[in-house]
Amino acid sequence: MNPRSSLRRLQGLRGASRFVGAGLLDQVVIAAANSANTLLGGILLSKEHFGALALALAVGYFAMYLNRAIVGDVLLALASRYDGEPRARLARNGLTTALCSGLVATVVFIALWALYPSRGEIDLRQLIWLAPFMIPIMLHDTARCDYLADRRPDKALGIDLVWAGTQAVLVAIMITTHHSSAGALLTVWGFGAIAGITVYLLREHRLPWHGSPRAWLTETRHLSSWFTITAIVAQVQVLAISFVVAGRLSKIDLGNLRFVQTVQLQPVQNLITAIQSLLVPRASRNAAQAAKPGPDGAAAAQTLRRQTRQLATAFTILGALMVLIVWPAVSFALVHTHKFAEAAPLALPIALQGAVYLLQVPFTAAMRGMHRARMLFVQYVVFAVVSISGLTLGADYGGLHGAAWGLLTGSTTGLICMVILYTYALKSVGPPPSTPATEERLAAAG
Repeated sequence: MNPRSSLRRLQGLRGASRFVGAGLLDQVVIAAANSANTLLGGILLSKEHFGALALALAVGYFAMYLNRAIVGDVLLALASRYDGEPRARLARNGLTTALCSGLVATVVFIALWALYPSRGEIDLRQLIWLAPFMIPIMLHDTARCDYLADRRPDKALGIDLVWAGTQAVLVAIMITTHHSSAGALLTVWGFGAIAGITVYLLREHRLPWHGSPRAWLTETRHLSSWFTITAIVAQVQVLAISFVVAGRLSKIDLGNLRFVQTVQLQPVQNLITAIQSLLVPRASRNAAQAAKPGPDGAAAAQTLRRQTRQLATAFTILGALMVLIVWPAVSFALVHTHKFAEAAPLALPIALQGAVYLLQVPFTAAMRGMHRARMLFVQYVVFAVVSISGLTLGADYGGLHGAAWGLLTGSTTGLICMVILYTYALKSVGPPPSTPATEERLAAAG
């Protein structure tokens, strides 16, 4: 083998390892910043106040993830195919679109706080603490997606460390001064976002109002429209879980469910987000190449298939290990706590739900890379309908434990639907390689 070729291959492997390592570490950091609200709320607040915090966070995440669908997910799937000015233009217009999304969310949150009655189990008074920070939260989320789409996870890690570090300092001050409250936790989360996006804007020499939301929506509507509709369904499903549990059961039951999900399911979802942010740009480039005729297109199509197949096997094993290890550990820990002992039976269905989500990762990444946004919408509608139906029936007949098994039913149905749609979508991807030249390229790609 040519020594220079071997050296280049070794350098490429090292670069890929640093890329994956920075991407995973970045997701760990931002996940810690986001989940700290729920974890600290469960520890520091009363169960009733914690339930109100969980509901406010559910609404806040609804707005943030809706903006991610309009901007962040499109950057990952589309901007990753370009370099230079076209990619910079997309990032610039996307940032201004996120600014507008934050303004809308701020107005809506203030209206909900002012107009929604505070009586009963559904309490939205804590939204007033989130309202001032929705603009920086959405801008920061868009900024990190810009870095990830540009294959610079180390830069995304940098601004996320600023967010998490700022939040950690303020949380420490809050605890030492004995001013722990739902509003304080939401406030320090917002200040972390302000610090992170400030670093991004200074580093990239950008102003968030220099882009064009109209140009963004015009250029990306073939993806953003379906991603947005899918995100609306997804976040309505998340909100519905909170409102169904709080309404049919109680705020305390909602707090129990959210705490176990945060401890057990949130790390899995964070890992999924990290893997998706790394896989989707690569899948998108392979899908674009696969559309071209000739051996290169066939090789790219086969690479996409092989990546999905290998990852599905790996995540099946990982999911099984997670259930066998995490479920008993979490159940044991919950049983031996006074505050959340009654939530211990939730550990098994939530562990199984996490395993199902892991297995779905490679198929979702491939579908996003192939720009099958309409199929993703269909899959999520099926998942959401079955999840909410299962949740409602489970809550009515089995309480909180039954609700958790109902959610697992929805997740399993969603996985089956995703595999079916992925198999169908592959029919439009180039044929497997059949020429010696293509086989040589595949071997070189490893």
